Amino acid sequence: MRYDVTDIGLAGARKLLELDFVTNNVANSSTTGFKAEHLYYAMKGRNIHQGASPELGHTVSAIDFSQGTLQTTGNIFDLAIEGEGFFTVQTKQGRAYTREGSFMLNKNMELVTPQGDHVLGDTGKLVIDGESIKINQEGMIYVDEVPVGKIKVTAFANPQALVRSADGRYIDRGDAAPKNTAGFSVNSGYLEMSNVNAVREMTDMINIQRTFETYQKIILTLQDMDKISTSRIGKLV
Repeated sequence: MRYDVTDIGLAGARKLLELDFVTNNVANSSTTGFKAEHLYYAMKGRNIHQGASPELGHTVSAIDFSQGTLQTTGNIFDLAIEGEGFFTVQTKQGRAYTREGSFMLNKNMELVTPQGDHVLGDTGKLVIDGESIKINQEGMIYVDEVPVGKIKVTAFANPQALVRSADGRYIDRGDAAPKNTAGFSVNSGYLEMSNVNAVREMTDMINIQRTFETYQKIILTLQDMDKISTSRIGKLV
């Protein structure tokens, strides 16, 4: 298969994009509730039975929504979902979804995120005002042994349609298809850690770097070949 500088340039651009994803995963390997995202290449529809090699087409990314490990904190308002679903948060821009469960009470005794956004229950905002507080694995909140609300856990039939926002939360633009679910448990006093496999990401980063070095050598070789060809043509003339 013959390569030219344009081929190598396009391949290098793809690797740069892949490096962006790997770097972001590594940077968030300690971020609570973070889900790794990987880049894949779709194959163009070329007929490999006719001697042509398959060709890389457009890129697609996919978020790995697999479970992260749970770490105990002892703080009753630190919550971790085990299983499918997301905590539902009301922001100024609308509803958002997150696996980051580091919550607290504001001055009105409402359950909020560190940014001040309300954590929603099945019927709206959650007010927790009392002496004895307990949150069971179904997400039901008891204050002085009286149920005051239930944590709203939202699951989706098509979670890959969720869009990750700049703050790491997820937005449903209408294609993720919310669904009812009982396939989860809410763990009070725990936080879900990032599911990034740091060893894999560092290995990928090293491989990408080696690929760049290979591309650089190929480009230098092609440039030398061009110089030789130009020199020969000049002699023939």
